[in-house]
This record gives sequence, C-alpha cells and structure tokens, in this order.
Amino acid sequence: MRPSSRRAWRATLLLCIATAALPAGVHAQGSSEGTAAAAPALDTLENYFAKLETAKLIDVQTGSIDSLRKELASAEVLLGEGAFVEAAVALYSIVASPRFTALSDFIEFQNAEYDLGVALFRTGAYGASVDAFTRVLKRGTAATYWGPSHRRVVDIAIETRDHDRYLAIVAKTDKKDDALPPSAAGERAYLRARSLYERQDFAGADAELAGISRKSRLYSSALYLRGVIAARNGKYRRAADAMCEIAAAPGNDRFAFVVDDRYFTIKDLARLGLGRIAHEQGKYDDAYYHYFQIPDDSTYLSEALFEAAWSMYQKRELATARDLTAEFLASFPNSPLWPEATLLAGYVELADCKFDDSQKLYDALVAKLEPVVAELDAIRKDPSRTQSLFAQALGKWRAARKTGDTQLIGDAKAAPLDRNAQMLGLLRVDPVFLRLSDAVMGTNRAAGEAPGVTLAWAQLRRKLATVQVAGAAEGPAGASSNDTDTDAVRNDLQALAEEARRSLAHLERGATTGAVPKDVAEQERTRLQSVLDRISTAQRKASELSSDSNLSNASADLPGMVARDLQNARRIEASAQALLRNMEGAVRARALQSIERVYNDTRRVLDKAKLGKIDAVIGQKRKLDIEVQDLAAGRFPAELIGRMWNQGLIGDDEEVWPIEADFWADEYEGWR
Repeated sequence: MRPSSRRAWRATLLLCIATAALPAGVHAQGSSEGTAAAAPALDTLENYFAKLETAKLIDVQTGSIDSLRKELASAEVLLGEGAFVEAAVALYSIVASPRFTALSDFIEFQNAEYDLGVALFRTGAYGASVDAFTRVLKRGTAATYWGPSHRRVVDIAIETRDHDRYLAIVAKTDKKDDALPPSAAGERAYLRARSLYERQDFAGADAELAGISRKSRLYSSALYLRGVIAARNGKYRRAADAMCEIAAAPGNDRFAFVVDDRYFTIKDLARLGLGRIAHEQGKYDDAYYHYFQIPDDSTYLSEALFEAAWSMYQKRELATARDLTAEFLASFPNSPLWPEATLLAGYVELADCKFDDSQKLYDALVAKLEPVVAELDAIRKDPSRTQSLFAQALGKWRAARKTGDTQLIGDAKAAPLDRNAQMLGLLRVDPVFLRLSDAVMGTNRAAGEAPGVTLAWAQLRRKLATVQVAGAAEGPAGASSNDTDTDAVRNDLQALAEEARRSLAHLERGATTGAVPKDVAEQERTRLQSVLDRISTAQRKASELSSDSNLSNASADLPGMVARDLQNARRIEASAQALLRNMEGAVRARALQSIERVYNDTRRVLDKAKLGKIDAVIGQKRKLDIEVQDLAAGRFPAELIGRMWNQGLIGDDEEVWPIEADFWADEYEGWR
C-alpha cells in the first residue's frame, strides 16, 4: 500500500477519535441530554478500527501488554495535566482499538476504560462518559473499577438531576447473580428518593431514604432530605431529630458518617434548618442557639446572622436584635439580604420607641434603594442590559468558585462602590440558570468548532477519492460531491441568517436608545428584513435539493463511512446553531424571570421602608402628644425628673459647680 494511502487512513482514525471528544463541551456542567448523541458511541469507533484493520492499516500484532502500559501511562500524564480532550483521544485509541481486544481482561485495560470515562466526565461530556463507565459496570461488581464508575454515574445523575434516566442505565448493567454493595444500593435509593421528592411523593421518598445504610456516602444527604420532608409535612420533631443527628456529629467522626466535602455543607444546612424549625415553633432562644452554631467560614453565615436577628426581634429582645443587625450590615453590606436587614433594623428601633433613629434608618434605606429599584426597572425592560448584568454576576460566581473564596458569590464584605455593584449584590444566581449558562458556553464552543470539523471531514473524503484501499468498493462512495456542496450551502445560508438577525437586534437596540435616528432605523429595518426574506427563500430551495436520503445508500466500506460522517457533521453543524439559539432564548427567559423577582422583592422592601417612615413620624407625634398631656396634668417625663430636680436646687444668682469641662481629680479619688 502506498504511503499516501496509509497516511489517509491514519488521518481517518485521528479525526474520528477527535470528533468523539470534540463535542464534549456541548453540555459542559449542564444537562447531559443530547450529549450521548453528540459524542459517537464506542461501538462506532470500534467499527472504524475494524475497517482500518481490514484495510491493513492497523497491525493487531503490535498490541502487547507493554505497549498498552506505555500508552496508558502517556494518557494518564495528559489526564493529570488537565488536558482532558487529548487524554480522551489517547484513551479511545486504547479502548476501541482491536490491538488490545485480547487484553480486555487485564487490569490495565480496565483502568483505561475507567480513565476514559473520567476524562470525558471532566470535559462535561456526560453522555459519552456514562457510555465508557457502562462498559466497566457490565463487568460486574467484582471488577476493580466497578465502584468508582458507579459513583461517577450517580454524581452525574445528581448534577444533571436526571435521576430516572441514569437509574435505568445502571440497572441495565446489573448481572443476575451479583449482589449490590451497600454503598451502591444506598446511592440508587437516594436517586429514587430524589426523583420521588421532585414529583411531590414525599411518603415514597421518605421510605426510600429510610433504607440507606450508614455505610453509604449519601447517608448524611439522605438524613437531611428526610428532615426537609418532615418539616414540609409539619412534623417538626422528626425533622429536628434528623437534622440533629447530622449537626451533633463531630466533624472528624468517620465512623458515624462518610465524611467528604458534601458532608460539611450539609452540616451547615442542618444547623440552619434546626434554627428555622425552632423559629417556626416560636422557640426563639433555641433558634438563636442553632444559628450561632454555624462556623464563621460557612457560606451560610450571613443567612444565620440575619435570621438570628429576626428571632430576637420576634422575642422582643430588642437590644440583641439591634446588635445582630448592626453586625450583619457591617460584615455583609453587599449581601442580597441587606435591604431586609436594614428594614429589620428600623423595625427594632420602632418597637423600642426610638422613633428618630427609626426614621433615620428608613430615610437612609429609601435614599439608597430608590435608585437601585429604578435601575432594575430599566434593566428588566432592556434584554441586552439584563444579559449584561447576569454575565457580570456569572463571572463573579465563577471567580469565587475557581479561587475558593465563597465570600465573592454574594456576601462580599467590601462595601459596594456603585449602583451596579449594589445590583450585583442583590442578584442570586440560581442553579438552573448556572446549568443553562454553562450549557450555552459549551454549545457555543461546539458550534464554533463545528465548521472546522466539517471541513476536516470534507478534506479527508476528497483525499480518500484519490487512493484505492483494500476492501473499499469501486466507484464513488456515499453521497456525491453535489450533495455535500448543497449541505455546505445550507449551512452558509444559516450563518448569513444569524448575522442578519444579529444586525437587526443591534439596530432595534440603537433605535430604542435613540442612538439611531427613526428614519434611518426604519430604512435599515426594511433592508434587513428583505435580506432575511431572500435568505429564507434560498434555504427552502436548498432544502429541496437536500441529500439526506442518500445516506442510506452509502457503501459500508471506509469511504462510505466517511461520507456518512461528513453528512452527519454538516447536519450537526446546522443543528448546533439551532440548539444554541434555543438555549440562549432559555437563558434570556430565565434571566428575565430572575430580574423580575429581584425587582419585585426590592420594590416591596422599598414600599415597607416608606410605610415604616410614616409609622416613625406618627410615633414621634404620638409621643409628643403624650408629653404635652403629661405636662398639662403636672406630670413630668421620667427622663426629665432628675435634671429638673438638680436645676431646682440652684438659685438665680448661682451657677453649677464645678463649671463645665473643669474638675479636680483629687476630689473624686476614693469616692466610693
């Protein structure tokens, strides 16, 4: 065989493997729905390897335990360096290659299978990683990497919240004679419970959670969820018992619980839950105690401090409530709770009849919050500003997660410098928005890389047309060049349509802000709409010439497989753009929903502050009325009696001695 032919087939192998790992970012840290379809299954790659072997481009005799260990070591170096895509490519060439089929029972080969799943997991290609982990799970519970693989799949299910789907996947790998380890049984029970809980079947969820053993790493999570279920059902005693078992356990007691990073977060949540349960029952001293059990380095410290202040206010321990609100506002001025905390501080002064102090607090809150509410009102009416604000919030959240400084997420101790910082402090980035935004990032990356992948497949197909390979069918393989050219035109038209829509969106934004004159905006709007109409017409004509039906007629040899994958690459390229548009729309809708919630909550606090100011003024007036009535009746206010008594002892020609700001220290020595 000629060297050019051999190089072509090696390029086929590399491109196929790289394509398997390339879409890994499509759903990075997000839902895995569609990821499994985006990344080729292992059997597809194995089919390519088989064709390469038939074409005498792979020598199965080169596969030995020594070469396996050498390639595995190289892949694990890449994995350790964080080059997860490159590691996945290297591991695919081990797991799917016929060179190592005879070594599939060796521990090194099983290690490669597990490492492949880990590499894909770390890139966010959850569907492809589960495909790799499933191969390990099918070996049975006695396999060395069965337990770690099972844990990884469970973690993916928890991360994506697609519990039922992954439960069904792992269940299909079970062997009849295998008994599940207690830890794995507990993990599956927890997934079933989470699924039932989300469907509001609390009784079923509690029954599943009750059977989870202490040996399971999710035992503490199960305990906490049982406490939440009991609290939602109004069974506060049971809820407190479950959460006390978590909160009262020593942090280093590894015999009571499986202690990991998840455990300490759950422990803080349990303490916070105990405080809320006690507060709900009117046991404010108990609530105060539980809130102050949360450590200073906890991300829930601000919430605990704020809720402790509310408990003391409810109990009418006004001095303590005043101190707690002051500490909160000094420590967490940029927390999303600062408007509520300032409002509470005003309530405390109002309840203590310190109407002047209360009015000052409300005046300061109104002055600080009114511009923020007005700005939020303007932002919620402008999608581009909403998107920009949430992009800043996401950047702040990712910086906090990357550095480990959780105080950056929403409780920054540095005072806000401007109105934008104040609005960022009020935003809460919810988990659904995070998953959607991460998915958009991955999809955007895949959509950007898709044209390059399509071009590489097209170049490879043209190169295959110039060489003859053993086992390949004579004549053209698969779809014709006209077919693929039609698909390329369709993709180009789609890109043009996207560009025209973006231009139209920019034009509308300029017209809204007044940057573009109305007559110019109307003229450009008409022109761009005409362009979109022409593109739509061209897209319909290109669809009529589509070659999708030719895929089934492609030959089964290597050129035919490449032709089919070229067609699929073009289809994925177009689908990625459509998916990106849909996901961006979902992100915008979620961001708008969140900004509406923040706006409504902040406006509600502002309205309460204005009402509180009225109450403070009415209280001042009522206090003065009472003093006037007392004076008219010959009664003096208690705070004036001492001063008036002393002044009554001084004659008209006398003065107070010693005079103000002048005293002799020896007169006071030993006065007691």
